[in-house]
Amino acid sequence: MRLFWLVLPIALVLAGLIHVAAVLGLPYVAPRSAWERLSALGEPNEMVILPAAAPEHQSLPMMAPDVRYAVCRFDISEGPVRLSTQILDDFWVIAFYTPGGQNFYTISGGELKRNKIEIVISTKKEAIFEIGANILDDIDDLIVVASPKREGVVMIRAPLSGPSYALRTELALKRATCSRKLTGLDRPAR
Repeated sequence: MRLFWLVLPIALVLAGLIHVAAVLGLPYVAPRSAWERLSALGEPNEMVILPAAAPEHQSLPMMAPDVRYAVCRFDISEGPVRLSTQILDDFWVIAFYTPGGQNFYTISGGELKRNKIEIVISTKKEAIFEIGANILDDIDDLIVVASPKREGVVMIRAPLSGPSYALRTELALKRATCSRKLTGLDRPAR
């Protein structure tokens, strides 16, 4: 019995260490990461509308069936990238992730108080001045997002307000762009 009480704590500690190692190592042994799945859907700096989620098909894990998604794998190694999109309501969310899935910036439609948004993604906020300060003069509401990595993912999450709004949501997502073209920024509607 005394041996049992000696072995039990050692077994529990060993089981805990194995569990922690398995949980932390799982992303590295998963068959396909989200980054790899998105890489197969389109080129860098190109907006892609993901197919509607269904139980038998999801482009990414944990997608909600009542939400439409558009993603852009950005690559800012050759310079800043511009994201231009329309936000239809307060519940729309634009989130920025590193290739490893770490969220580094998020903004919602409720925070924006406007329906058209222009975002420039760069490695540091000063990089926009290298392109030309006149861009900042042309548009008051330009958002500059500093990315910690040269590659990443922008995801637009557009909840459907109901079946009758599905077409409107789809059209807004189709108008979204993600490109290296920084000139000709439109002044957002207020």
